[in-house]
Amino acid sequence: MPYLDELEPGLRALVEGTAAVTGEDFFRALVKGVATALGVRYAFISEFAEVRTRVRILAFWGDGGYGENIEYDLAGTPCEAVLAGEAKHYPQGVCQLFPAEEALREMGAESYLAIPLVDGAGEVLGHLAVIDDKPMPAAPRELALFQVFAARAAAELQRIQVERALRESESRLGAILDSAMDAVICIDDEHRVTFFNPAAQKSFRCAASWALGQSFERFLSRPLRAVLDHYLGAVEGAAEAHSLWAPQGLSALRADGEEFPIEVTLSSSRVAGRRLYTLILRDANERRQAEEALARLSLENAYLQEQLNGGVREIVGGSAALRSVQEQLRKVARADTTVLLQGETGTGKELLARFVHQLSPRRERLLVKMNCAALPTELIESELFGHEKGAFTGAIASRKGRFELADGGTLFLDEVGELSLPAQAKLLRVLQEQEFERVGGTRSIRVDVRVVAATNRDLTRMVEEGGFRADLYYRLNVFPVRVPPLRERREDIPPLIEHFLAGLRRRLGKSLRGVSPQAMERMLAYPWPGNIRELANVIERAAILASGLLIEVDDLGLAPLKPAGSIPAMPVPEVADLSLEEVERRHIQRVLEACGGVIEGPRGAAAILNLNPRPCARA
Repeated sequence: MPYLDELEPGLRALVEGTAAVTGEDFFRALVKGVATALGVRYAFISEFAEVRTRVRILAFWGDGGYGENIEYDLAGTPCEAVLAGEAKHYPQGVCQLFPAEEALREMGAESYLAIPLVDGAGEVLGHLAVIDDKPMPAAPRELALFQVFAARAAAELQRIQVERALRESESRLGAILDSAMDAVICIDDEHRVTFFNPAAQKSFRCAASWALGQSFERFLSRPLRAVLDHYLGAVEGAAEAHSLWAPQGLSALRADGEEFPIEVTLSSSRVAGRRLYTLILRDANERRQAEEALARLSLENAYLQEQLNGGVREIVGGSAALRSVQEQLRKVARADTTVLLQGETGTGKELLARFVHQLSPRRERLLVKMNCAALPTELIESELFGHEKGAFTGAIASRKGRFELADGGTLFLDEVGELSLPAQAKLLRVLQEQEFERVGGTRSIRVDVRVVAATNRDLTRMVEEGGFRADLYYRLNVFPVRVPPLRERREDIPPLIEHFLAGLRRRLGKSLRGVSPQAMERMLAYPWPGNIRELANVIERAAILASGLLIEVDDLGLAPLKPAGSIPAMPVPEVADLSLEEVERRHIQRVLEACGGVIEGPRGAAAILNLNPRPCARA
């Protein structure tokens, strides 16, 4: 390579070529000048790409012309150590040192010299490199020259990256302001509008081009003008700027003169010695509408979450009784016929309702559930049909009911036998006419809803006793399906146990293999008055208690149920000293103890006492 005194014409050309240019032109002039001055075949400058394991070429000179600015991965290249912050010089044999790097072989590379480009904080930004097809011996003065122009390149690269970051920041800020739902207006110290975002155009009903440069006074109501004047006066002499939030009681004027309620935040800043003010306004009417819409969406989301988190997500088991139920439901699913699922508590009626919905043409819409027994009578109508604002104490906004949410989909009415007679009358009308009024409303709302109802009550008997409307019963009982209790399909117990254990293994972090033969025998013999729900609870408790790989009998905690009629008698002397009410209360307690606390079902306390299970449960 030539010595420094021989490079003076090249150095002069390099300095002159890079002195008056910036950016891309500077980098192109630099790599050409460095290659010419050092007498090498290739020179290029790079910066990190999106990740620090990859770089992009900013300018490339080779074989007398500019090359393509490509990106490449650092792994396995001589550039990898340089971009980690270490200058590298390989006088010869660079291809042998990096045999996996095909680009070096294609270039016929013999030698390599590179230096990292570092900013003022010591952060590596990229690198400047030269490659030649002949040896490149060490030359201190040439390396010093190389370092000088690497420093100049680092400064230019840092300047470009700062400018790029500033442009991106301004672009993001502009996008945020343009997409903001709140109106953002900036005014100068003479109250002229200097910024008017799209939300402001919507709120004030005028174009930004019309508002910019005008006095903001035309948009001020008298109360807002007073607040603004007070704020401007307070800020003018203050050493530090502060903000003011006025959440209610103010209004602004649209371009057409209409007054509308607002919430406003005022802030100020000083730019180039001048005070600028920013107003962020929100149309209070739009906020209320947005809150109502959000409430509706939240309610819909709650129903979707309820479906996602609703226990068993698939029908488990292959017993003949279960297959018969599924076959019936498959036949009715594609029709809009009302289905009535009849069965004991815990038999999986909700899961079967979801099965019907998923096989129906309505499966793309919501399946909305309502447990008629879980709400007070006075709230059931509001939940079913919704209510208007002010319909009753606490009704601060209009609200959709379950029927509106289920429009186009399916409504699952669980425990339908618990509906009050007035609610039954309204439900009958919806089923017949597909329309209703919200509580407190007069406007009829039409819906298209398929109803699947479920009950553990004897609706026929309730009709006879006057507790359930006969016309509603016949309307619901179009396609009745009896859901068998677990004791009638014991062959489904083993797959159900495995299904529950599969989820519990993940939740509890236990490597449970299953249940012991003795535990399985005990569960197959147990009558399961609480059905699948009881089985799930027993398995979860047993999984927690199990100390080995198998669930044992002792982990189950199943006490044998005493047969009906074996209730211990109360001693006669004791009875003689008690009131009739106390005798009844103690008798109920003895029956509950004898039934192991089970209330519903054929072996439950309610059946033995010949009482309605729900009043019994409240007693």
